Parts: sequence; C-alpha cells; structure tokens
Amino acid sequence: MARTYPGTDIPELTDSQIKDIFRNLDMQFNDAMVRAGGHGIYTGVVAVTLWAVVSRNKFQSPGRPRFLIFIILLLYLLATFDLYNGWAMEIAYTTIPNGKTFWTAFEYTPGTPISLAIGIDAILSMILADATLA
Repeated sequence: MARTYPGTDIPELTDSQIKDIFRNLDMQFNDAMVRAGGHGIYTGVVAVTLWAVVSRNKFQSPGRPRFLIFIILLLYLLATFDLYNGWAMEIAYTTIPNGKTFWTAFEYTPGTPISLAIGIDAILSMILADATLA
C-alpha cells in the first residue's frame, strides 16, 4: 500500500499501520460530521426554547425574558463558534488535499490559537450557563 504514494517522505510503514492511520483520519472526519448533526439538533432546541420564552403571557419580572433570550442566543453563538473551530481542526486537516499525502494529514497538530479559542469558548459557555441557573 505504501507503493501507492510515490515520492513522499513517509517512513517505512506496514500495510496495517497505514490502514490504522486511514482509520484514525476517518474517525476524526466522522466525529466532525456527528458534531455538525448535533449542532443541527441544538439549533432546533434553541428555536423551540426561544419560542416558548417569547410566547409566555405572564412573566415573573419584566426584564427576565430579555435576559433569558440574550443568554440563550449567546450560548448558541458560542456553540456555533466551537463547531467552526472543531470543523477547522478536524475537517480541514483530516481531508487530504491534492498534492498532499495522508502522512501530512496524520502529522498535523492544531496550533495554539485554535486550541486556545476552543478552551476559552468552553469556559465562557460554562460560566454563562452556571450563572444563569443561580
């Protein structure tokens, strides 16, 4: 199987190692697809929740619905940002572009800005969700 990729700087790998690398890249791609599908379901949940908050007739306090709508939309935007970063990290580098090899995709490690953005996004989402429950 290594003979299929002439002219590359791939170390001598056995066919089973190459199959494992492709299986790993395929799992990363599938993970991104499942996350995108989950975000689609989350979009539906957000729409139903916003509709339920807006359509209520009696409110406990006049500012509460606006606050909930703001927090729900902000959490949704943070989830969308996380999906974008995950997509950039998993799809952009697990697919093999023309002229590149599977080894290039396998050796890729995300840079600090992407990892830092995902971490900050998760921290902000957790703080907002926990603060809303208090």
